[in-house]
Amino acid sequence: MSHIGVTSQIRPSREKGIPEATMSISTRNVCLCLAFSLAVLTGQHASAQLDQLVTRVPPTANSIAIFNAQAIRSGPPAVSVLALPEGIEWYLIASEMDFEYMQPLWEVAVAYMPQGLTMQAVAQHSGGRLDRLAGSQAVERPNDSYVVSFGPRVLGAMSPANRPNVIRWVRESRIRKAAEFSPFLREAVDASSDPTNALVLAFDLTGLLAPAEVSFNLQSSQALADAGVDVDVAAPILAGIVGVRLEVEMKNPVQGRLRLEFGEDPSPLAEVAKPLLVEILAKRGAHIEALPSWSERVENKAIVLEGDLSAGGLRRIHSLLSGPVGPWTKPANEYPTPENAMADASLAYFHAITGYLNDLFFDGERPQSMFQISTWVERYARKIEDLDAKGVDPDLKSYASDVVMSLREINSVIKRAQLRTDIRDATMFDSGRNRYGRYGPYGWFEKGYVTRDRAVIKADETMQGLRGSDAIVDELHGLTNRTRQTMTERYGIKF
Repeated sequence: MSHIGVTSQIRPSREKGIPEATMSISTRNVCLCLAFSLAVLTGQHASAQLDQLVTRVPPTANSIAIFNAQAIRSGPPAVSVLALPEGIEWYLIASEMDFEYMQPLWEVAVAYMPQGLTMQAVAQHSGGRLDRLAGSQAVERPNDSYVVSFGPRVLGAMSPANRPNVIRWVRESRIRKAAEFSPFLREAVDASSDPTNALVLAFDLTGLLAPAEVSFNLQSSQALADAGVDVDVAAPILAGIVGVRLEVEMKNPVQGRLRLEFGEDPSPLAEVAKPLLVEILAKRGAHIEALPSWSERVENKAIVLEGDLSAGGLRRIHSLLSGPVGPWTKPANEYPTPENAMADASLAYFHAITGYLNDLFFDGERPQSMFQISTWVERYARKIEDLDAKGVDPDLKSYASDVVMSLREINSVIKRAQLRTDIRDATMFDSGRNRYGRYGPYGWFEKGYVTRDRAVIKADETMQGLRGSDAIVDELHGLTNRTRQTMTERYGIKF
């Protein structure tokens, strides 16, 4: 009816000789109004979809990642590393993260799918077994997770697959009417409503850092020393950090916006924030190569960094929250695939795996500490497991399994080295007298030679752990080169 009304108003105007340009402006205004209305309706639709996901997040979450699948699929090639389960529109991962070890206590993933997926299909495709949890259909999967149906279009997963905990999660999320996690994470949900943001990742760090601990750690900061910033000035500001939020915007090249929120004005740190962040990330084995070139500014109580993001940087960011869902498609051997399609699928699959290996070990310097290795290898192993293997050469699937096994063996080598360190450290002490130190008014004081012995033990076991992991990496390098040569000869394209 509105179109008829507009036409009846325009037609007499033309008969009265009103210039054509006037009519064009009126028509353009009508079109703009219609377009605006459509955009509002689309935004409301997207918001409604996302609202169905955020209510499934437990209130103890301190980390969240929200993926806009439509923006990712329409983005430049670099965002293809943000591999998502097939056939979804929105994907949310949340966890309660132990920030000391960068390991989640639990993880949940929730997806909105326009086309429903049955639990029978999930069980068949993942090798899991059907179950029923709190009245909902579910599947226990081999990757230590449960997948649960929350309705015809909402699918969720939780890891680890602790059945009582998953049942509690299902029951509580069923009656939750709105998001109950922290205000900082809710701001991340609001930021994800921007259609240009393909990914919004946020960590709530409120109360995480003690001023005394921050001050102690900053004593050895080269970035702080180079900038001439006093530790006593920097420590209270850094200890009051509220959270970190990253927004990945779909441009070419892909843009990242990192927002560091503080409880007080961070202006004294404006000049040192970027080099200090680079230094901290490097110690954690989370180097993002483009970060030093990003711009920086102070905005209210936040320091904002912006700049280009490479595929490697996106991979590293994506791995911070690994997500327990994984692929929902059939194994490759269930699809009759033409050879050229298999070549394309295999090439993309191989490049995805080698991209992770390059980030970890093959490009540039290898990680120099056991902490750096253990932080990332298990995450990347899970990412490789979760790659879509539809239409991929069976030999490449075997290669992927070998890579995952090798990465987990590296993790085992590191854990054994850490265990040996603890055992040797514990057996240093004998009972009786004050041979190794004494208690004073401020705690335990070690004697100098004890501190040296501790350092020698740690260095010795670290060296053994790094040697063991290096040997496995060398084997991985050889396996990758042999696989590349085999695939190149088989399909006549360079892998």
